[in-house]
Amino acid sequence: MKKSMKIIAFIVAMVMMFTVFAACVPADADFGGGDTTPSPSPTDRTPDSNLGDIDLSVVDPDLTATVTLGNWPPDTAPRAELALFEGFRDIMAAQFPNVTLVPNFYSYTLGTYVPMALGGTAPNLFQPHFTDPQLLIGQHLVADVTDALEDFGLIDMFMPGYLQLFGDGNGRLFGLPRDGYVLGMHLNLNLFEEAGLVDDDGLPLFPKTLQEVAEKGQIIREQTGKAALVFPASATFGGWLFTNIAWNFGAVGEDAITRRDADGRWYVDFTTIPMIAAMEYMHALRWEYDILHVDATTTDWASTHSLLATGEVAMNFAANDAVDNPTAIGGLAVDKFSLIPFPAGPGGAYALNGGTGFMFSPDTSRDQATAILHFLKIAGFLPFINDNIVAAMRAGASASRERGAPVLPPIPAWTDETFIRTQREITEEYSNVDMRLYNDFFDSLVDGSVILRGEEPVHTQRLYRELTNAIQRVITVEDTDIVEVLMRAEREFQSFLDEEVNN
Repeated sequence: MKKSMKIIAFIVAMVMMFTVFAACVPADADFGGGDTTPSPSPTDRTPDSNLGDIDLSVVDPDLTATVTLGNWPPDTAPRAELALFEGFRDIMAAQFPNVTLVPNFYSYTLGTYVPMALGGTAPNLFQPHFTDPQLLIGQHLVADVTDALEDFGLIDMFMPGYLQLFGDGNGRLFGLPRDGYVLGMHLNLNLFEEAGLVDDDGLPLFPKTLQEVAEKGQIIREQTGKAALVFPASATFGGWLFTNIAWNFGAVGEDAITRRDADGRWYVDFTTIPMIAAMEYMHALRWEYDILHVDATTTDWASTHSLLATGEVAMNFAANDAVDNPTAIGGLAVDKFSLIPFPAGPGGAYALNGGTGFMFSPDTSRDQATAILHFLKIAGFLPFINDNIVAAMRAGASASRERGAPVLPPIPAWTDETFIRTQREITEEYSNVDMRLYNDFFDSLVDGSVILRGEEPVHTQRLYRELTNAIQRVITVEDTDIVEVLMRAEREFQSFLDEEVNN
């Protein structure tokens, strides 16, 4: 078989750019657009010249399916990203001549997906956040794709947690992981240096607790005149980050934010002692320590990275999958950037472990699911290793290094040892960072210093929105009644749960 390193290197480099854009964003963001033009039939399709000399021999002439791909980039995406997916479509058209791909960009939200699934208009492939798979499975809003996954040999490569996340408890699977992240903090080391918060080796004296975030943040404000922390208190972003803060104040176990009673009824408790303490902490960051970026209520997720990159703020709660944003995209040099563990609180040290998956509309057939898996394999989302993929990984790591993004160890979504080992070896080969700026984060994932915790279990985006509304009140009105604000948010969300889930 004739192989091409050139096209695969291009594909992987573009996949990495796309993943940075798409991952780790709360699910209410809608970027609009979408190409709904089906792929041309094999008789009138000429593969793009950018495909080089990749082998375009027919792989399966009998597989017949038309599938809509909700993970297609929007029309507003960079031309290189659109060209990448068009290249995937060219390869599919050649290798599977009776498969038709229909691009259909869809920015998933639970509120839009449910009526689409019930009405038969949902794309065959879509990308829900890890908050929703169990709800979708329980409501029969997604397709069982166990047989297709088994045909690909993927089931034995799932991380155990993902088998639970995408399974029904009876051995049937309804999706697969795309990527994962663990929440920590991003640091701008220029401001840490200016504030005198570095050791003799020039390494940051970073905050290990939430209290130290406030105290060191105050030093940064006093010494540099810059805000110490950017907190995006708009849309759902603030509530998303706040839940991790609340866990670290003790909002877990008997004091968990979201619970289920013996009758299966869901309810929330925003007025436990840990929740009140966590919201008082937010109030103190603004009114006692004065370390927050001034425009918090209008700051969105993208702005947080830009503000960190340009040195307007020193710290940002963010994850490993977003390190490109302040560096390669924002222009901050990798040796002036650090990723650290999420700071502990008086109630423990938890870190949000989230991500995005691939799931399938309820009307998706086995042949359609098989065709989609072939597409995902071509696009580099599945854990397979061969000479082409190894060369592609190297090209992707090289591309990351050349554009100024940190080349860091991945957090595996699959158990395949060869796949994981190959990823790590290539990361080491192309490393462009002083790992002392990152080791604490990666060590925390395996040494027990932080406990990984999934997102709150039901209608999480709506929960985030209500908590964001509460945060906005707390950081804009100094003498606000914190308990009353939390009670109001609790009433709003509980009313929603009673209507949508508990009835």
